[in-house]
Amino acid sequence: MALHGDLLSIAYGFGQFFLHPFFYLFLFVIYLHYRKQMNLERQLFAVRIQTPFLQTMRSLGMGAAGGLLVSLLAGGLGIVVQVQDLWLLWGLALLLALIRLRFLCFAYAAGLLTLLHAIVRVAPGAVDIPVIGPVWNAIGQAKPLPLLALVAVMHLIEAMLVSWNGGRDASPLFVEGKRGRIVGAYLLHSFWLTPLALFVQVEPGSLSGALYPGWPFFSPGTASYGLLLLPTVTGYSDWTQTQTPEEKAGQIARQLALYAVGLLGLAALAVLWAPLTLLAALFALLGHEGLFLLSQWQERQRAPYFVPSSRGVKVMAVIPGTPAEEIGIRPGEVIVKVNGVSVRSKEDLYPALQVNPAFCKMEVLTRDGEIKFVQCAVYAGNHHQLGIIVVPDASTRVYVDMQRAGVVELIKQKLEKLNIGA
Repeated sequence: MALHGDLLSIAYGFGQFFLHPFFYLFLFVIYLHYRKQMNLERQLFAVRIQTPFLQTMRSLGMGAAGGLLVSLLAGGLGIVVQVQDLWLLWGLALLLALIRLRFLCFAYAAGLLTLLHAIVRVAPGAVDIPVIGPVWNAIGQAKPLPLLALVAVMHLIEAMLVSWNGGRDASPLFVEGKRGRIVGAYLLHSFWLTPLALFVQVEPGSLSGALYPGWPFFSPGTASYGLLLLPTVTGYSDWTQTQTPEEKAGQIARQLALYAVGLLGLAALAVLWAPLTLLAALFALLGHEGLFLLSQWQERQRAPYFVPSSRGVKVMAVIPGTPAEEIGIRPGEVIVKVNGVSVRSKEDLYPALQVNPAFCKMEVLTRDGEIKFVQCAVYAGNHHQLGIIVVPDASTRVYVDMQRAGVVELIKQKLEKLNIGA
């Protein structure tokens, strides 16, 4: 089959995906997630910072682009998988999710499937056991290397999506920091609907050929293949109290990219020397878990970022569509003066704004430590609202318990509203 014919087939598959009922089911689930995240913001701050519909549309657009890139890269690298292996991957992922929700990631399932495959090869006796036998046999017939390579490609594109998104879906939180002090934090929790068109091994007589000499690389010996449309959802969860959402997203993207390149390299070497397959499986499992533990360790080692400043009023978040956003105030910046009056707390802002009832001039300390001057008109009935959420102070009493609630479970908590805006 010619290369341009394969590309047309992939493009046709993406078009068909938008007619698939699972497309709308996944889209609805993503919307519900972002709506719950918005409810958490309202419960904490009595305002809406994120817009679920816009987040869902962004998820759709970015996810479609990411899915196309995964499909093209996987096809170009010669990744041809078996359909039954995908079923095993989904099954293992769902079982692992019962232990920890983050284990739903295919990295854990692909690594575990590879290890089980190795066990079956040295202990095939369980094939005769009722119920277990068919599954044991399917695991023994699996081809784990293409799955490991696919996981690497998916994480590489996920790193791109995380960097591209830049923490735009992040929501502010108040959490308990060291020594019981309440500090500001951000929940980074994004999903992307990523339709994939993958080459799969099929019965002889179907499509066959090679895109280039030596293709497919990760499933050598495959004579016939077809294209399978696979609806997937890509996402990540993390939180930070030591960085801005943009900085944390950049850090996550870099670490994911390194992990993906390492896993892909090991999978490629394992094609040339089979014993490295087990090393690739262990890297898929331990490397991904290491990213989670590394993030937690880095949070513990650094000082909280969103805490009160002796210089002025530190901004925790900026509400979209407000004067604060229009004049370019950013999270982490410190408002030093308003209309020439020095401010040290949220309570100081209102009297300072009253100095000039029609216009507001502010002196702001940027995250780089530089002073910038911003100004905006003040409208009747709105002169006391800039559209910012300030960092928690000594009077803050309500917060999210990160020790008892995982990142995903945060959206289920019922919290009383706080008056912490300005």
